[in-house]
Amino acid sequence: MNYRQILTFLLLVVCLSVKGQIPSTGSGQASSVEPQTNREKAEACFLQGLCEELKGNHAAAFELYRHVLELHPEHVGALSELSNYWLYLHNDSMAVATMEQAAALDADNYWLKQSLVQLYMRTNRNDDAISTLEAMAKRYPRKSEVLMMLMEMYTKRQDYEQVVKTLDRIELLEGKSEQLSMQKVRIYSAMKDEKRALAEMRMLADEYPNDIRYRVLVGDYYLDNDQPAEAYKVYSQLEQEEPDNVNVLLSLANYYSAQKEDSLCQETLLRLTTNENLDSDTRLRIMQGIVYEHLQEKTDTAQVMSLLRRQLSYPQTDGRLAELSARYMISVQAPREQVKPVLHQVLSLDPETDAARQELLSYAIQENDTAGIVRLCKTAVDYGSSEPIYYYYLGIALFQQNQRSAALKAIQKGIAKMDDKSNLQLLTNMYAISGDLFHSAGNDDRAFLSYDSCLLYRPDDALVLNNYAYYLSLRKQDLQRAEEMSKKALQKEGSNPTYLDTYAWVLFQQKRYKEAKVVIDSVMTLLGDDIKADDASLVEHAGDIYSKCGEKAKAMEFWQKAKALKADVSATIDEKIKKGKYKEEKLPVYRRPE
Repeated sequence: MNYRQILTFLLLVVCLSVKGQIPSTGSGQASSVEPQTNREKAEACFLQGLCEELKGNHAAAFELYRHVLELHPEHVGALSELSNYWLYLHNDSMAVATMEQAAALDADNYWLKQSLVQLYMRTNRNDDAISTLEAMAKRYPRKSEVLMMLMEMYTKRQDYEQVVKTLDRIELLEGKSEQLSMQKVRIYSAMKDEKRALAEMRMLADEYPNDIRYRVLVGDYYLDNDQPAEAYKVYSQLEQEEPDNVNVLLSLANYYSAQKEDSLCQETLLRLTTNENLDSDTRLRIMQGIVYEHLQEKTDTAQVMSLLRRQLSYPQTDGRLAELSARYMISVQAPREQVKPVLHQVLSLDPETDAARQELLSYAIQENDTAGIVRLCKTAVDYGSSEPIYYYYLGIALFQQNQRSAALKAIQKGIAKMDDKSNLQLLTNMYAISGDLFHSAGNDDRAFLSYDSCLLYRPDDALVLNNYAYYLSLRKQDLQRAEEMSKKALQKEGSNPTYLDTYAWVLFQQKRYKEAKVVIDSVMTLLGDDIKADDASLVEHAGDIYSKCGEKAKAMEFWQKAKALKADVSATIDEKIKKGKYKEEKLPVYRRPE
């Protein structure tokens, strides 16, 4: 139980203990046992108000606090609580008045004074806030937070002299520090008082003579205020004392950059980024700055690339620098063969970096590198990636490698990763390929379910419509629907020989042989003399259709030509040629994959 819960519990106990002893604000009837004085009644009523407030019954609490003041007009607690309610009700004047009254009645209460100041600030009564804070600073001289609030108010009023004086008072309490000195420098700069700003910087350096950073800040101040010669004097002296100091080298590089001395700037950056004392975060920030500057100003790409390669040659604790290098190389259109090793380095340092893997995947797809696609996607899948894209391309690549069972498993896992926010195009593609894979596995029932799922989202997908229609025709199943789907595919791609062959075969299975012959003739016309091995089944279909139309010599010619292609033909092709008539191929026994 936390503090707030304990307090609530105790207050509820108190409230219950006094229940029946307090006048009801609704009925006005007194209980049988009443407190003897108005002060006692006010205290009991105040406790009940706190209970109601903690329970969230704010209207009741508000009325109870007002009743407290009727009984005891100088009750500090009720005044303070009512101030908050008046502020919530947007009655700023009443909020301020009640809080002022509470603070005046309990003059030694620091928290009431602080609440009053915050109320003044919130209601833009800045002068009242400052006068109250000044009084608090005298009353509580050891509380630096009062001076910090006072400094904030003087800054808001742009009273810079008072800001500096207040900072001096804080320094007396807390001692000199970089934070306070730099605040003074900023104030002096706003006042255009360069002399005092520089003096403050020097005092800070004198205060910490063994910390070279503060002397570097003096040089930086000169550089920022257009005094490069003075800045260089400081940097040169510091470089002689500590030639490998990271802060000195950073400031020197900035100096050379400002003076347009590019070769010296690059030399200094090289010294800096090859410095063994440079931590990885600082190294990364420096390289980010260099990369950003180049992309903005289009400076020498070769120099930046050389510098990045040098950084990547050092041991890396994470992949951030390699990722920065890869992004830069891609943005300047570096040759792909230079980018790929860096992307692989990113993955070796952080195997779950999707950006690097997806970039490499895009390269592998463009290069038709099937083995590379499998390697990249399988690693992501093994890591349990939630990105369906990896499962999809893994399935495609495995399919191309004739690993159909593994391809189907990958695609099914990919579909399981999809949700309402996923890419709909990707989802339908996976349904389409899973349909093909289920068919090749001998499970047409699942294949047809997959095609139906694809067509639900993409009803005009020509390839799915064609394959679905053809596989239905092979099964002699739902031929009317097969015909409709085949026609719809042809509406999208009317000159596709494969789609026309599907339509001819659907007509053939419906024993509409003359119509089928017209369609298959158009297929043969499209193929012309350039018939390839992949067209063997189309040529065999032509022979089957001509055979059923009674043109046996022409049918024999087509069958012999199909067999000569030495490709995918039916198991009955030899019997057709031998007997000179069509022989239906027995469909395989369909089985569900394990």
